[in-house]
Amino acid sequence: AVASAALGVAAIAEAASSPAVATGSISHVSDNAAVLHGSVNPNGRATTYYLQWGLTPAYGLQSVAHSAGHGTRSVAVSTTAGSLIPGTVYHYRVVATNGAGTTVGADRAFKTAGNPPPTVATGPATQLSQNGAIVTAVVNPNDQATVYYFQYGTSAAYGAQTIAAAVPAGTAPVTVSAGLGGLEARTIFHYRIVALHGNTAPQPAADATFMTLPRHRPVPRIQARTRPLHARRRPFVLTTIGSVHGPFWIPGIYDCRGNVSIRFFRGSRRIGSTLVPLGPDCRFAAQTVLGRLPGHGRLPRPVAITVVAHYLGNGYLTPHKTSGQTVSLG
Repeated sequence: AVASAALGVAAIAEAASSPAVATGSISHVSDNAAVLHGSVNPNGRATTYYLQWGLTPAYGLQSVAHSAGHGTRSVAVSTTAGSLIPGTVYHYRVVATNGAGTTVGADRAFKTAGNPPPTVATGPATQLSQNGAIVTAVVNPNDQATVYYFQYGTSAAYGAQTIAAAVPAGTAPVTVSAGLGGLEARTIFHYRIVALHGNTAPQPAADATFMTLPRHRPVPRIQARTRPLHARRRPFVLTTIGSVHGPFWIPGIYDCRGNVSIRFFRGSRRIGSTLVPLGPDCRFAAQTVLGRLPGHGRLPRPVAITVVAHYLGNGYLTPHKTSGQTVSLG
C-alpha cells in the first residue's frame, strides 16, 4: 500500500510537470495577416510549442514548432498568421508539448480587417441560340466595389473570358449577365463567374453548362399509352403515360424539356385535353377526367375516341405527336 501511494505521488508530480499554456491576444491585424500571442510555462522540462489557426475550431493551419526552453516561468510566444481572408473570423490557440504530455490552450477568435471577399453564384444561361447565349450570375460585393467576369469554354478548363465589368459597393446581391457570341452550334459549353476586390483573391463560382441549339432540330421519338382501353362508368378517368427522347447527342438534361398535350378526339372534333410537363427522365404522365360521353342524344355504346400525345417541342427538338390510340367509353 505504501509503494502504491508512492507511485501515485510520482504520477501526480509527473502530470503536474506538463506545460501550462494560455492563449493570448492578437496584434497588428490587417486585411491578410495578424500576430497571434500566447504564453507557455515549460514547468521545468524541455518544451516545444506552436500556434494553430483556421476558419473553425478545427483550425487546419499551424506555425512551425519552436522551443519554449525548460524553465519554470511563463514565456511569451507569438507567430504571424499570413495569407488570411479580409473581413473574416478566425479561430486560434496555443499548443505546447514536453516529456510529460501536451497541453492545449483555450480557443479564441478574431476578425481580420477590411471587407470579406465578394460572394458569387453562377446562374442559368438564357436566350440560347445556335451561336450565342446570355450567361447570368449573382454577385454580393460585400460593401466594396467589385470587378467580375465570366469564364467559358468547351471544358471546365474554360479558355475564354468576357470583358471585366464592375458592381458598386453594397451589401445586397446583384444579378449580372454577359452575352456570349461566336459559339459553335450543337455544342456544350462550361461557364462560371469570377469576382474580386481589394486584396482578396479571385472568387470563382461553381461550374455550369449550357448547350447551343442545333441548326436543324431533330424529330424526337414519342411513345404513349392510355389506360383503361375501355372505361365503362362515368366519370371516365383516363391515365396516359409516355416518354419523349431525342438523339443520343442531346443529353437528357437538354432534351427532357417542354410540355406534352394529351388530346382526345371523337372523329376530328377535340373533346378534351391535358397539358403536362416532361420530367427530368423524359417521361410524362397525365390523368384526364371526362364527365360524360361526347356528343348529343342517344349514342351507341361503347363510344370510340382517339388519344393523341402531342409533344410541343423545345429549342433542341421539333414538335411531334403519336399516331393515336383508340379507347372506348361507356
